[in-house]
Amino acid sequence: MKKWKVYGKRTAAAVLVGCLCFSIKASATETEDELRRQQRETQQQLNEINQQMKSIEGQRDEILEEINTLDSELTNVILTLELLEADLAIKQEDLEAAQQEYEAAKQREEAQYEAMKLRIQYIYEQGETDYLSLLLQAESFVDFLNKKDFSQEIHEQDRKLLTEYQEVKEEVAMLVDQIEQEKKELEILQSEQEAQKAEVERMLAEKQAQEANFESQLEEAQRQAQVFKSKIAEQNAQIRKLEAERRRREAAAAAAAAGNGGGSGNSGNSGVSGGGGAIAVTGNSSLGRSIANYALQFRGGKYVFGGTSLSTGVDCSGFTRAVFRNFGISLPRDSTSQRSAGRGVSYSEAQAGDIICYAGHVAIYLGGGQIVHAADERHGITTGSATYQTILAVRRCY
Repeated sequence: MKKWKVYGKRTAAAVLVGCLCFSIKASATETEDELRRQQRETQQQLNEINQQMKSIEGQRDEILEEINTLDSELTNVILTLELLEADLAIKQEDLEAAQQEYEAAKQREEAQYEAMKLRIQYIYEQGETDYLSLLLQAESFVDFLNKKDFSQEIHEQDRKLLTEYQEVKEEVAMLVDQIEQEKKELEILQSEQEAQKAEVERMLAEKQAQEANFESQLEEAQRQAQVFKSKIAEQNAQIRKLEAERRRREAAAAAAAAGNGGGSGNSGNSGVSGGGGAIAVTGNSSLGRSIANYALQFRGGKYVFGGTSLSTGVDCSGFTRAVFRNFGISLPRDSTSQRSAGRGVSYSEAQAGDIICYAGHVAIYLGGGQIVHAADERHGITTGSATYQTILAVRRCY
């Protein structure tokens, strides 16, 4: 009776410990799942920030192209203004020279006109006395006629010179008008170029302000991205810690079950040696355990990129495909496609025989946080921790 009581107490204690372990495991699993959910949300936020940064960078690059275009346009406007200023300086010199020439022609015309008036006055106001003077002074009648013709010739020469001076003055006046008109046209062009320069400078300042704003947005997005990256790293560390604790509890529970004889008659939980230590395959599905045990038989096998033969060599997806084919289950050829095969389960629900999917890689879950996979040419088909990389998905294909 006493022995029964002792045994009963031990049994009750074992049941209580088991209940406590189950309670702790459930709580830890829930926390692990919650952390993974939070991590997925954080990763989604990080993806959105990265997408936002790409958008900002694209808009910033467009603005920079517009700034370069405006810089070139402003340079051309400034060069045009410099040429116009040079042309205006030359035109001003031409105008001053033409005005001086006009004043000189005007003065010559006025002087000639005054001289002609004096001579006309002298010839025509003297009347016959003048002609008598010419006659008395003449040596002969022919000489008198010559003197008279000479006086008329003087009159005609004055008129001719006056006419020439007037024509020169008019031509110079026209030249002055032409130069002044050309100068006005150049000044209009200069005014237009000044307005264009001001507009380009305004647009350039606006684009530069936009570019500075995009730089500020990009810096803020980069800061947020760094925060999310740090948060993901922290969540990964917490998840690994929880996974390690869960594996420790699972191993302890498996050892306790084996010590109590709980594993008798369950060939799926037996240890299998594959070149490393013995691996305990755990899971509720006998088919899943069979798949895991079958996969373990090839531990130490050869890795061959693109290989599909378990005897001559396989890569990661070729390994999973060949193992599942042995059980009449067809899988897609590449690891990316296998990520969508079967149905998805959370890692906390993972059982032996599930496919653990990583970035560009797949493995077969053994239970207890362990996997078997065709790792690489150096390690071949081997076992290891399921969380050595970030897990993207867990697929159940049986």
